[in-house]
Amino acid sequence: MTEALFLDLEKISGQLAKEIVEANKEGIPIPIKVERTNPFEFIFRIGGDVLIFILQSNIVRLPDENYLSKSKYLKDDVTLRYFGQILIYNFLSDTIDFGRLEDPGYLIGRIMLNKENKFFLEGDRKIVFNFPELKENPINPEKMRDFVEELVVSALENDLLAPAFTDIMLITYQQKIEHISGLGNPQKIGFDFFAKNKDK
Repeated sequence: MTEALFLDLEKISGQLAKEIVEANKEGIPIPIKVERTNPFEFIFRIGGDVLIFILQSNIVRLPDENYLSKSKYLKDDVTLRYFGQILIYNFLSDTIDFGRLEDPGYLIGRIMLNKENKFFLEGDRKIVFNFPELKENPINPEKMRDFVEELVVSALENDLLAPAFTDIMLITYQQKIEHISGLGNPQKIGFDFFAKNKDK
């Protein structure tokens, strides 16, 4: 089921990319592309941002102390506590283009899917807040389209932050030669992470 969801997210991302290109009436050159990098990963490049979707191959169980594990929905059937997961990271396009191995990426969202095809999200507060609790949240194309759109908006709205002058005042000659990320490349400010704390 999680693999099918991963394929759906790739298809939705491709459709959204196509719509953005078609809506670009001014013809402003904005890099927009969806491409598969391996069987467990695809990237959605839009402008100066890249969203990397990663399908995890293992099934995971929620820990007992997780708030969802204490909900009636999961207590009534403990097998519903096992999830497939897809991680979505946000990197700068230049990080990928120039192979800047030390640049950070941010986990902008994680989608967890159980055997009833119901899901919950963790990640950027603005995204998570828009979706129902697990027991009321079956996968459907409309929700996944909304999810991908929210990911794109969140990534694009997250500003770049210049490193502090004192952090880049002293460098090694090797850093200068290799022009690594310590030389003042901007980084994302980061996202306001949030996970819901109740399940009705």
